[in-house]
Amino acid sequence: MKLYAYIFWELLMGFAFTLGGILVLALPAITASAVHKLAGVEIMLVIMFIPMVVAGLIPYVLPLAFLLAVVHVYGRLVADNEWTALRMSGRNPLTMLLPGAVLASVLGLTTWWLLSELLPEIRYKQSTYITSAMAEAARHISPGRTEVKIKDFYVSAVRREGDDFVDAFVYIPPMKAGDVAKTLRADRVRFTADADNIYAQFIRARTVVGDQDVRIGEPVVRIDLAAMRRQAAQRDRPRYLTSNALAAQLAAGEVEPKKIDTYRYEIHYRLALAATCLMFLLLGAPTALMFRRGTQLLPLAIAVGYALVYYVLSMRLGMILSQARIIPPEPAAWAVVLVGLVAGVLLTRKALRE
Repeated sequence: MKLYAYIFWELLMGFAFTLGGILVLALPAITASAVHKLAGVEIMLVIMFIPMVVAGLIPYVLPLAFLLAVVHVYGRLVADNEWTALRMSGRNPLTMLLPGAVLASVLGLTTWWLLSELLPEIRYKQSTYITSAMAEAARHISPGRTEVKIKDFYVSAVRREGDDFVDAFVYIPPMKAGDVAKTLRADRVRFTADADNIYAQFIRARTVVGDQDVRIGEPVVRIDLAAMRRQAAQRDRPRYLTSNALAAQLAAGEVEPKKIDTYRYEIHYRLALAATCLMFLLLGAPTALMFRRGTQLLPLAIAVGYALVYYVLSMRLGMILSQARIIPPEPAAWAVVLVGLVAGVLLTRKALRE
C-alpha cells in the first residue's frame, strides 16, 4: 500500500508542477490571443479577459499535464532501477499502473465536469465580454488609432487627423439578408455614436467596378450595437449549453432536426475528452518503460507527439466524420480516443513483457 501511495503522490506532484509550468509557458501566447481578439481595446480590459482564456484552456491542459507526469514518474522508476526491484520482488507490474489509474479517474471526472458544466458558461462569458469590449472601444476610439474592427466591419487608415481616419480602406459586411459585402476606399471616415449605434460617415467614398474607380458620394453606415449584444447573448448554440441542457432538449424533442447530430456529437465529444487521461496513462507509462535508456528527453518528446496528434485529430476528424454522415455522431466523437486506448493497451502489453 505504501508503494502505491508513493507512486500516486509522485504522480500528483508531477502533475501539479507540470500543469503550472504549461500555463506559465502558455501565458505569452494566451496574452497575444487576447490582444488579437480585443484589438483596439484598452489594456485593462484585455488584462481582465486573460483569466477567461486561461479558464477555457484548463480542461484541455489537464490531460496533457497528466501525460507528461506519467512519463516522468514511470521513467524515473526505471532510471533509478526501482522498476527492476519491483519486478524482482514478484509483484505483478500491471498493478503499478493502479495509482495512475486512480489519478486518471479523478482527473477524468474533473475534466468531464469542467467540459459539461463550467466550460459552456466560460465560453458564453467570453463571447459577451468580447462583444461588449469591442463595442465600447468603437464608441471611444483612442487618439492615434488607425484601425477599427467591429465584428466583420473593418476600417484601416493611413493616418489620423483629429477624429478623422484619412485615406481609409473599408470593408462593409452584409448588414441584412440580401446584402452583399462591399470593399471601398474613402478620403475620410468619421465615426459618431449614441447609446446603441455607431455611425460611420464616408467622405468622397469610391469603389472599384471593373477597371474604373466609381465614386459613391458620402454614404453613412449604421452599426447596431444593441443587435450585436443581443446576438452575443443568445445561448442556443451547443457550445454554450451544459451537457444536461443538451440532453434535456434532445429528450424533449426541442431541437431542430438539422441540429440533432450536432447536439449528440457535442455530448459524447465531452465524454470522450474526459476519457483522455486514461488513454494517456496507457500510452505514457509504456513509452517511459520502453525508452528508459539515457535521458527522459526522448520519451517526453514522444509523449508530446502523442498529445499533438490526439488534439489535432480529435478537434477535426470526429467532427468531419459526423458532419459528412460517414458514421453516427457518437462513434465519431469517440473514434480517436478508442483508437488511442487500443494502441495504449497493445503498447502496455508489449512494455510489460519486455
